[in-house]
Amino acid sequence: MNHYSDNKNVRGSAATTIIGGIAILLAVLFFLVKLATSGYYSDVADTTPTATETRIMPQGSVIMGDGTPVGQRTGEQIFKKTCIQCHAADSQVPNAPKLADSGDWAPRIAKGFETLFNNALNGFNAMPAKGGTADLTDDELKRAIAYMTNQSGGNFDAPAVGTEDAASAAGGTASDAAPAASATASADGKKVFDGLCMACHAANSAIPGSPKITNTADWADRIGQGRATLVKHAIEGFTGKNGMMPAKGGNPNLSDAEVEAAVVYMVNQSGGKI
Repeated sequence: MNHYSDNKNVRGSAATTIIGGIAILLAVLFFLVKLATSGYYSDVADTTPTATETRIMPQGSVIMGDGTPVGQRTGEQIFKKTCIQCHAADSQVPNAPKLADSGDWAPRIAKGFETLFNNALNGFNAMPAKGGTADLTDDELKRAIAYMTNQSGGNFDAPAVGTEDAASAAGGTASDAAPAASATASADGKKVFDGLCMACHAANSAIPGSPKITNTADWADRIGQGRATLVKHAIEGFTGKNGMMPAKGGNPNLSDAEVEAAVVYMVNQSGGKI
């Protein structure tokens, strides 16, 4: 009787050992397979120099200015400083066309360079105006567009570096000044205010942080910054300590002249004169 019990215990122990060994073996095989195939489904098919460069770029890197004067930056410089965040070959930002991906860019290129430029200048869907870099000149923005599209199946000419004068680098040309002033004068600032701005800037608006029309205390510091700064913030958008102003109040269809006219109207109704 004792021998039978001993044999039964031995057999049970052996079975447990075998099962445990098989489980360990299967676990080892699973991790070996996992290790061997890790990254197999990653986007390694794109082996262009640009794709490789963006894949190995340190995460969270900050690219500082290189001292190139505003107006003189190349398309590649602007891409590496600004556009790369959304348009790098391995960017995870949805719906943004990726550099060197002709499939992404083809339907956009088909719309023509002027459409691409206007969308980049004014913002389009989730794309902020000028990619969020407010000091880009028109020619610099065009160079960046040409750089990305020409790397992705396009064939556009870019403005040559060194052709912009000081007025252009400041955001316009001397010949643009008179028409711009005329356009602002003819725009109806009150109409723009009543149709859009009043949502945040009406005297009784509950939106915190936004200056309310006719409230001189709200506007005093802002008026002190000058017309150019107020208009720039209204057109391009601005985030301050008290809140965020979307570009053109969230309506990209407004012209710059209409936005400026609305700013002038609100200021003049609030104790200022610009």
